[in-house]
Amino acid sequence: MKGGGKMKRNAKETEKKILEAAIGIFSKKGFSAATTSEIAKAAGVAEGTIFKYYPKKKDLLHTAMKEAIHLFVASMAVDSLKKVIKEKKEAPIEELLKAVIVDRINFLENQGPLIKVIFYEMQFHEDLRELFLEKLSENITQIVPQILQERKEKGEIKNIDSMVAIRSFIGMILAMIFQRQFIPQINKIEPMEEIDLIVDIFLNGIKR
Repeated sequence: MKGGGKMKRNAKETEKKILEAAIGIFSKKGFSAATTSEIAKAAGVAEGTIFKYYPKKKDLLHTAMKEAIHLFVASMAVDSLKKVIKEKKEAPIEELLKAVIVDRINFLENQGPLIKVIFYEMQFHEDLRELFLEKLSENITQIVPQILQERKEKGEIKNIDSMVAIRSFIGMILAMIFQRQFIPQINKIEPMEEIDLIVDIFLNGIKR
């Protein structure tokens, strides 16, 4: 019994190493360019060991994406954001929102390849979509009050629906990132100047 338990623990540890290595390789190179040989090397196992756990590379990808969603949404996507919110707790709302935008831009640039793989796979796997939305919802309900609710209570901003406000703000950030990523030739202003403008429009609107 003891020997069997040790074997199970070793198997779990080996699988964990494989998944962590796969997430790292997929996040750097994407799915198509990643090879099982380099995943095996990163995990410190023989390539044949990978196929023992995952007969097909696609099987490995699917399981790795589940682990990546847990890591990406529950930790990577919110840890730095929580830190920014904490650091800017007493700062003016404009300063907080600018810091949030800079943090999100840095995060998306650093994790771009992994994000692309996750979102691509979510198109074809309902369980990945459901898991992603579940984790996202859990974290948004924790973060949103920290960004806006306290400011509403202080009378710094209007008493409007926080989720609608945050959704609008996120949309402005993503539009900026998308435009700069895919059609940079239409950029007319510097990034920090655009961030200032986005925050001004979000808080004050465009009406004279």
